This record gives sequence, structure tokens and C-alpha cells, in this order.
Amino acid sequence: MESTLPPLLQATSGAVGSAVGNAIVYPLDLATTRMQNAAKRSNAQRLSLLQTLQRLIYHHGLSRLYKGLRADTLSTLLSNFLYFFTYTSLQKFLHIYRSRPISGSPAGGGGGGGGGGGHNTSPAGIGGMYGKASDILPRTAKVGAGEELIIGMLAGIISKGITLPISTVCVRQQVASENDNENGTEGLSLIDSLRSIFAESGIAGLFSGLIPTIPLTLLPSLTLYIHSVLLRVLVPEKNRAHPSGRLTFVLAALSNALATIPLYPLVLLKTLSQSGSGSSSYSVKGKEKEDSFARRKDQDEEGMAETFFRILNKNGVAGLYTGLEGQIVKGLVQQGVMMLIKQRVEEAVVRIYRARSRRIAP
Repeated sequence: MESTLPPLLQATSGAVGSAVGNAIVYPLDLATTRMQNAAKRSNAQRLSLLQTLQRLIYHHGLSRLYKGLRADTLSTLLSNFLYFFTYTSLQKFLHIYRSRPISGSPAGGGGGGGGGGGHNTSPAGIGGMYGKASDILPRTAKVGAGEELIIGMLAGIISKGITLPISTVCVRQQVASENDNENGTEGLSLIDSLRSIFAESGIAGLFSGLIPTIPLTLLPSLTLYIHSVLLRVLVPEKNRAHPSGRLTFVLAALSNALATIPLYPLVLLKTLSQSGSGSSSYSVKGKEKEDSFARRKDQDEEGMAETFFRILNKNGVAGLYTGLEGQIVKGLVQQGVMMLIKQRVEEAVVRIYRARSRRIAP
């Protein structure tokens, strides 16, 4: 299905799909975060994914599996909405910019009708995705690999940067029973948690994990690239434009898993930074709150480097992949659900628009 859906509709459908998928796998997300928070412990002290879930249920009940869900859902909605909106807006801007010197006609002339063009990929979500509803560019204006990467990184930096404070609150709520004395967010609302973190660590505390977040913006574009490769290799050309729902789910989940593995140590460092347990530089108090943001940024970098080598020296390379199984399982489900919902929402919007157009037409 080809579509000329505007960025607002694509952003809304992507955000809704991401939020639903996130809610479904949230207990896995919480357990994975707690596993990551224990990365500095020895291998013998760490729990598996199943053991972590069992321990949470045994000591705190089923309700504990959804601690921090509100903050995480809000972060997911905002982050994915901003990502999809920024990505598709930049993509359309690039099309308009290119169409002027290529065609010599008004910028809007090349995109109308959406009928001729080649197949163009849509932006990746929290973990990367593929959606046919953004096939809005003609063949002469297809986005190249380098441009795809730049657009994806810019969209990721904007979306993740804006929502990072909410993400930090969510991580601290998820590990609250382990780090109660450090993060001070147990039992607080979202606003009160943001105020508590700011009072403790200043603006840098709200943006903990910013440094690893920047290279992690490669994850959506990398996922998208792997998905396109898998689509070309595994799917006959005649079925690529309209793959089945089952195939869509499998390819989205597999591409997300393959993209996550090489970047996972950065995911781990980001979680440790946001949880307030990465190093002493993440829980500064007193007069240090008056330090400049630049100085705090330097401390953040040094703290993450120290944490990285401490984990590596204590537990080896395997320590840098603590919680990977939870991250993979979570991504498999979340990515597939997000993709399916986004695709279905966009298809429904197109059907409604076409039906309305037929009724209005004379």
C-alpha cells in the first residue's frame, strides 16, 4: 500500500503502536532494567530474567511488575511521536528541496497522487520499524543510506533528548526498591520525581545518560537497514510491497534483535547512569549542585568510562551484556506489536479517507 499520509498521522499511529506494545511487555522491561542495574555485581550474585520476575512477584506481588508504567508510557508516546514526526517532516523537506532543481516545478507537484514512485522506507520507532504508509517519495527523490542515517540520528537526538528526564524518572522508579537511598523517587508522582532529581543533581541529573543516548540514536536506522536487507533476501519481490502480518511481525522483531546486540553495552551504561548507581558522579549533592552543566557533563563521561571498565574487569565482556536476554525478548514482542498496530492504523485512516472522498464526489 502506498500512502501520502502527513507526518502528524504517521507520528500518531507510530506513537500509539509503540505505547501499546510497551504496555504489553512492560514487566519484561522492568525486570530487564533491574538486571541491568545489577551489572556491577559478580556473576554469582546476578539473577536471570525468570528469577528476577519470580522474585518481584514473590516479594512485592503482581502490582510491582507495573511500577513506573505511567512514566514509561508517557516517555514512549512522546518519544515515538516526536521521532516519527521529525523523521517524516525532514524526509518531506528533503523531497521538496530536491524536487525544485530536478523538476523545475513547484515543490508540491512531485508528491501528489503518490501513485508512481518507488518504495521508500519509513522511520524506525523505539527499536526501529518499517512501514509502507510513508511511501511518499518518487524514485528520483529516494533517500540514500547516508541521508537515511543522518535523518534518523537527528530525529532520535531530538526525540530522546526531550523525553530523557521522563525516562530517567521511569528507570529510577523501576529500581526503587534496590536504590531507595540513592534515587529518592519511591512513591513520588512524576512531577515530584522530576523535582527531587533536580534538587539532588541539578539539570545534569535530569539528563543522565545523555552521552550514550547520542550514539544509540543509530539503533532505529540500523534496525531499518537490517529490515530492508532481510526483506530483499527473504521475501520474493512480488510480495515485498504487501507482506503478510505474520511476516511483518517476524522481520521487525528479528531486525530489532540483530541491531540491538552490537549497541547493547551503551544501553546498559545508559540505564546505570539514569538509575543513579553508575558511579558517584550520578548522585552529587550539596554545593555540587551549583557546578556548571559543562563540568557535570565531564563528570558524566568519566563516570561512564569508569563504570564500563569496572564491569569489564570484574565480569568480562559478558558483564557488558547483563540483561541482554530481557532486552531481546522485550524487543521481539514490542517491535512486532508496534509495527502491526502502526500499519493497521494507517491503513484504516486511508480507507476512511477514500470512503469519505467517494461520498463527497459528485
